[in-house]
Amino acid sequence: MIIPKHQSVETGGRPTISACLIVKNEEKFLPQCLESIKNAVDEIIIVDTGSTDRTVEIAASFGARVYHHPWRNSFSEARNHSIGYAVCDWILQIDADESLEQADIPLLHSLIRTRLHNAILVAIYSELPGGLSKHYFTRVFRRGKGHFEGIVHNQLVFEGCALQSEIRIQHYGYNLPGSEMQKKYKRSGDLLRQQLAEDPNNAFVLANLIRNYRNEGNYDKVIELCEMGLQNLTLQKDVTSINHKQRMYIDLIYARINQKQLDKAAEICKDAINEAPDSLDILFAMGEIFLKKEAYEDSLNTFKKYLVTKEKESKNPAFNLYIVDSYAYEHKAYNNIGICYDRMGSFAEAEQAYKKALRLNDTEPVYSLNLMSLYAAQSRFGEAEQVAIEAINKGITGNEVYQRLGNIQVAAGKANAAIDTFKLLIKKGNSDINIYLLLINLLIQTNQLKEAEETLNGIIPSYSDNIRLGCLTGRIKYKKGDKACVINFIEGTLKSNPSNSSVLHDLGNLCIEIEEYNKAIELLGRYLAAFPTDAMAVANIATCYAKLGKFDAAIVGLEAALQLDPRCSYAIQNLAILKKKLQR
Repeated sequence: MIIPKHQSVETGGRPTISACLIVKNEEKFLPQCLESIKNAVDEIIIVDTGSTDRTVEIAASFGARVYHHPWRNSFSEARNHSIGYAVCDWILQIDADESLEQADIPLLHSLIRTRLHNAILVAIYSELPGGLSKHYFTRVFRRGKGHFEGIVHNQLVFEGCALQSEIRIQHYGYNLPGSEMQKKYKRSGDLLRQQLAEDPNNAFVLANLIRNYRNEGNYDKVIELCEMGLQNLTLQKDVTSINHKQRMYIDLIYARINQKQLDKAAEICKDAINEAPDSLDILFAMGEIFLKKEAYEDSLNTFKKYLVTKEKESKNPAFNLYIVDSYAYEHKAYNNIGICYDRMGSFAEAEQAYKKALRLNDTEPVYSLNLMSLYAAQSRFGEAEQVAIEAINKGITGNEVYQRLGNIQVAAGKANAAIDTFKLLIKKGNSDINIYLLLINLLIQTNQLKEAEETLNGIIPSYSDNIRLGCLTGRIKYKKGDKACVINFIEGTLKSNPSNSSVLHDLGNLCIEIEEYNKAIELLGRYLAAFPTDAMAVANIATCYAKLGKFDAAIVGLEAALQLDPRCSYAIQNLAILKKKLQR
């Protein structure tokens, strides 16, 4: 039974609180946790299960009472030890990778004065790679009135009833480096499998095991267990069973998405949304499915509904006992809305949506990249460059940001600035051959042939069979006046009957460079037989026709390129130049 959160509380002096933690090698997070609770509780109890770092020393520095117990593969066993040492009226159970919101301490002190309940549900916000999730959990309870059960993802079993609250605890343990998370998943998975073997009908354990398999990327196992679990819960109408079903629905949907079974994922969404029309997770998943299916109008409407629903939830939090994974995904929703508008050709609306996503989360590289691409497609190179610079200044130093910046500088005619950008990227330790290819191309383009040749010779030994390096060598030779050598290279490569169609692409572009336009048209045409949607290749063929004076064919080709990719800036620019030249 849950007492409504508006229930009046008894006035009087504040009861005392013991904070109880179990820890092992938590020196990274423990100081932050203890700092957050030191003014909220009257004693700190720590059970250490074998730390070898500074955990015990840190605990002692905060005046904690530290006890040592061996780890016996059961979180509940360790937690029950910790609460056994407490002497205060109430227990606050908190983990080392969590912190109590300071503004909520007065609320905590107020709520524990009641005689009407023995436990308090708090709101736990978990930091995920994509945003924040939210769920409620009983973390505050009257001493002597509760204990923990379950060897992992343990549950508090308590006497009497609980009070819902919006006391906030921030959790950081789900946003760790990949190797650390894999260790956690392995540990949790082993314990969950053991627990499920002992209690095969426990839907809570099954739901947690399914989520663990999803986190590990084992989607076949997710599908197998979800279908079994949902079948077992089909006729169950109680709140707990419905909550378990919703969690399984979400995991099954994303397993189907990851296996590219979008139609099946969409069908699951329909079933899930009928049971929970305001589920943020289902709405977000539906929006993603529509986006992947290129149903942009449907995706747009679904993400807008997500945002409206989230705004209502923020103003009047709805109580439930399942985890809301996409609780703070507004920035992702706005980015996806931007993508929808972008693909629909509504560039002004896309720009506003991308900007909104950046205002909500300015550390996500893809939001900056999307806005940069939008500006570049409209030849707004100065604005695109500014977005890149702002991203770098904010600490977004991913290779893709620098590479996109360099490409924008190239499109804007700032070849030397682009050279500096690519050199900086290489200096930062990027060894991607594509960066070297871009740099060498620019050095050749700006007639810095000596440096181009030195850079090229420096990487050829590591990529001796790379056709693009051979094409760059050809470009340098052509620049030095040796066209015959380049033609021999092209003919020799073609005689080897290359099986990779991309070789035809590279040789075709080299033919453009040496002004062999008819040969370029032939080779790029053969390449397009394998890759008919390559807008840039179509635009390059159109350029060849323009060079040959076949302007009508060139216009048709450039327009065809824009049909394939309306944002192909090369085609946009050359079509405008050609039409102006012909006064069309």
